[in-house]
Amino acid sequence: MSIATVVVTEAQYSVVITENGVATTVVSAPTAVSLTISTPGPAGPPGPGVPIGGVAGDLLVKSSATNYDTAWTSTPEVDALQFDLTAAVDPVADGQLAWNADEGTLELGKGGISNYFGQETMVLCRNASNTVTIPKGTAVMFAGTLGASGRIKVAPMVADGSQPGYVFFGVTDQPILGASDGYVSVFGKIRGINTSSYAEGAILWCNPAVPGGLTATEPQAPNLKLPVAAVISSANNGTIFVRWDTGRRLQDLHDVEANGSKSDGDVLTWVAAAGRWEAASPTGGSGVATDITETKQVIASNYTITTGKNGMSVSPVEVAAGYTVTVPAGAVWLIAD
Repeated sequence: MSIATVVVTEAQYSVVITENGVATTVVSAPTAVSLTISTPGPAGPPGPGVPIGGVAGDLLVKSSATNYDTAWTSTPEVDALQFDLTAAVDPVADGQLAWNADEGTLELGKGGISNYFGQETMVLCRNASNTVTIPKGTAVMFAGTLGASGRIKVAPMVADGSQPGYVFFGVTDQPILGASDGYVSVFGKIRGINTSSYAEGAILWCNPAVPGGLTATEPQAPNLKLPVAAVISSANNGTIFVRWDTGRRLQDLHDVEANGSKSDGDVLTWVAAAGRWEAASPTGGSGVATDITETKQVIASNYTITTGKNGMSVSPVEVAAGYTVTVPAGAVWLIAD
């Protein structure tokens, strides 16, 4: 029910109010009359318009092929999405997805860095140190887990041989504060790091002298030989491409068992019963036979006979100037004529 007031102010006019086609009230100037409308009129036919409901951020989608059959949704289903290939969005903010023409793929902004679909693999990890920041571009290794959170803990890679190569994990794609999370790249480009001291195309190895460091010089045994990246751009604001590699030790091969104690002079021996190679002292009588065993006539390096063993040379034999042969107590060096 609603109430309206009709006012006529001009003397030459009057208003006739009808109800169901019958005049009920005449209002002439100057006067006013209040009306009560108790019955709504008939509804008009349905037509175009925006349906009620929905919340902020919802999209209006077609519910069927019928005209004006629409509804609000927060989870639209589409056959395909077409990105603007010329938009050149830079930077792509966290949570945004845009086409990157330079890389020829979609770029996802996350955690202050970008992930390029199909070209990079990175993992969100936790700095195992509570206080020391791991810089961007640092080679890192497994250092435990963070329980129910599922986070992998990482620390600068130690490549001096005191750790096995299989603990290597990747290279940090951003600085990771103490006890904080950050992304580690295991495959793909890392941009914005100083590569000016390297030549473009150089292979970078884990540096055995600097935990977490990289070097273009191949390490020597017993240091780990881990070729983990290549230099794409040599510049203060350069780029490397990470390629995850843990290397191999002889004792880590699937058919070799040599993780126990080893001594100088040990060799790999095939043990048929175990179906593997094992480290052992050489034994006579069961090896491969040869027609002649040769010994050097000039010994031009320092040599120490293994404790508990004897040595033999065939005359003539000479120890070159500046070198020595050491025979431990109880051992024998036999020079046969």
